[in-house]
Amino acid sequence: MKKFFLFKRKDVDTSSTTASDNGEGLDILAVSVDQLAFMTASLGKVNIVFNDATIYEESNLLDGESFKKTSVSVACEQGGEAALIDSIMAFISSDKVKTSVMRFDAVEGKTNVKEASIQSLSDVVSEVKQLPIVRSTQAVSTNTFIGGTSGTAFGTGNIIGGIDFGEGNKPAIDYIEDNLQGTFPALTGWTNAGSEGNTYDITTVNGTVTQVGKGRTSGGLATTSAKFTSSGNLKLPSNYIAEGDFTLFAVFGKGEDDIDENGRLGFMFQGSASSGQGLTLGFVDGFENNAYQIKFSNEKGGFVEAITTDPIIDTHLPKDVRRTAYVFIMRRDTNNRLHFYDNSGNLIAGASSNTEGENGRTDRNLVLRHLGNGTGEKFLGNVARFGIIPRDIGTAAASKLAIDLDKKYTPLS
Repeated sequence: MKKFFLFKRKDVDTSSTTASDNGEGLDILAVSVDQLAFMTASLGKVNIVFNDATIYEESNLLDGESFKKTSVSVACEQGGEAALIDSIMAFISSDKVKTSVMRFDAVEGKTNVKEASIQSLSDVVSEVKQLPIVRSTQAVSTNTFIGGTSGTAFGTGNIIGGIDFGEGNKPAIDYIEDNLQGTFPALTGWTNAGSEGNTYDITTVNGTVTQVGKGRTSGGLATTSAKFTSSGNLKLPSNYIAEGDFTLFAVFGKGEDDIDENGRLGFMFQGSASSGQGLTLGFVDGFENNAYQIKFSNEKGGFVEAITTDPIIDTHLPKDVRRTAYVFIMRRDTNNRLHFYDNSGNLIAGASSNTEGENGRTDRNLVLRHLGNGTGEKFLGNVARFGIIPRDIGTAAASKLAIDLDKKYTPLS
């Protein structure tokens, strides 16, 4: 009797993928037990590793790099790791088992392996690697390997401000903390580090926008950032217009005391007008703490809204443990669906495609002209990073980008 493992993390939807370096988007994976290579354990978790279960037949790698094998982590009760491994081995080796499929289903919280503990999506994480790692550091490598130039295989052309975007994913707009202009704490402008260069360098500061220092009690971030009050904005020299698919990313900070005073953010980027072609607003609801909202150009009605299951700002947690650095990724795919990710790299909200009528459409242009309070909508927070990639980078790359930004900008103290 042929036997299989079946791992289900989430129901398949429009963001599901066939491979993922961190598990996000890889919602269902089935593997023959014949492919089992080995199993290891850490506290409350068993890691199952497979041979010949990758998406590539062969790969050309640089010296010192390798692809990790496909693996799945399955949760269990602490102390029950050996028992779960023993149960899996018994299933594989026995001719008397009643089923040919060993199931781990995080959607229904069910498994036919009593030693496993499957209650949430984090209890089943499958990883089919798309990118190799550098063996000496265990860091993911996004180098390209053939026909290398200073901008690809052996250079840093895809790295901006410490973030490796990977081949083909370089942002057109990327305002990074190192490019804040002015003598601290004054702020006189913000230079664009993206591929569009000085075309979108910001030199106009309206109202009160300053620089704020790093740390949980200051700007809430691991770096300096731009501090926006309700009366200030930064104005781009001209509209940046994103048509079709794109990926937008931002890193916000709120100091510990700032969260107590005002536990919301508001519309961080805005267009050039209060109505018509220039209207764009986004992308955190200024009044509710559980939704992303965006309004594209020419929209006359309500916002496109994506509800989250958890509060966006951790107002419910004690001051000393709550998050102060917030990463947001928004993708619009080629079918005009919206996908939102947070610090964890998980897909946490989404909006279906709407390409008809006059209200709440998801296919209209995104028009960027102001950072902060450009058209009367209020934003209160600190911004260390904001950028737009003029393509949909996909679930796996968006998840990795969110995790990389979180690692860089979350303060330790």
